[in-house]
Amino acid sequence: MVLEQESSTCYRDIHDGAGAGDGFDAFRAEVRARLENLLEQIIARLPDSEVSRAASYAVRNGGHRWRGVLAIAAGRIFDRRAMELSLPGACGAELAHAASVVLDDLPSMDNARLRRGRPCVHLVFPRWAVDMVPAFLIALAYQVSLENPRVSHKRRVTAAVELSRAGLQMTQGQAMDLNAACRGDRSADCLLECYRLKTGALFAATAKAGAILCGAHSEDAARIEILGMNLGVAYQILDDLADITATLEEMGKSPRMDVSKITAVDLFGVNGAKQKAKDLKETALAQLDRFGTEARPLRELIDRTCHEPLR
Repeated sequence: MVLEQESSTCYRDIHDGAGAGDGFDAFRAEVRARLENLLEQIIARLPDSEVSRAASYAVRNGGHRWRGVLAIAAGRIFDRRAMELSLPGACGAELAHAASVVLDDLPSMDNARLRRGRPCVHLVFPRWAVDMVPAFLIALAYQVSLENPRVSHKRRVTAAVELSRAGLQMTQGQAMDLNAACRGDRSADCLLECYRLKTGALFAATAKAGAILCGAHSEDAARIEILGMNLGVAYQILDDLADITATLEEMGKSPRMDVSKITAVDLFGVNGAKQKAKDLKETALAQLDRFGTEARPLRELIDRTCHEPLR
């Protein structure tokens, strides 16, 4: 699979009279458009089958695409060509996230009915095809990430290893989540460890991979990984809050899906969960103290991720 060359100014200088938010909105819209375009190219080249159609359904209508935008924003700190260098890796992260969403929604997992305002994949396609979709998407994620012609072989492999590590951690986190739900008990330490594995790992790997693809050295890559982990856990805690406060239209999925689980709201209360998410956000932002304006997109992404309705 040969990826088409893209060009972009990537986070253009903010125009006179426009605020920082306006600049980030333009950056985010551009990244999402490039992500969607490349994902469409990837899907269009797949052999037609019930499995590929189900996978396509899972990948399209992908919500905020925060993970993909995160990869580009992290990469831009180290190279202004981050859009070109990190875009395939960003698509790989989105494909991996789509795989995890298909699994999360299965009757054997969360038994969800809606995802991003549409019926879940397992309600639309034959079960045998849906069972194959996560493995299909993970294989595709690696193919897209490793066939990136714009960066060195070493960087590609190093970034792919981060994605692999995140996949193993996500599996462990999902198992912890389901086992705790069955038992009906969970400590705060157990909850946060589950969230680090289940959600934080992919955020951390995506951010770190985006930085690596753009030439970050090990110390800075580790700093970006910490940022991603804290952002991901904050995101999961905010998802717990949204489950009890947001509407179906805001979330794109049925609210109160977590009533059978012990969540951050149960353990910390609404205000305590908000404070915990705020503390994690501040820890994430602190990792950028040594960087200048090149980190502005990432700083603003952290603010937005911790405020907008979750999808």
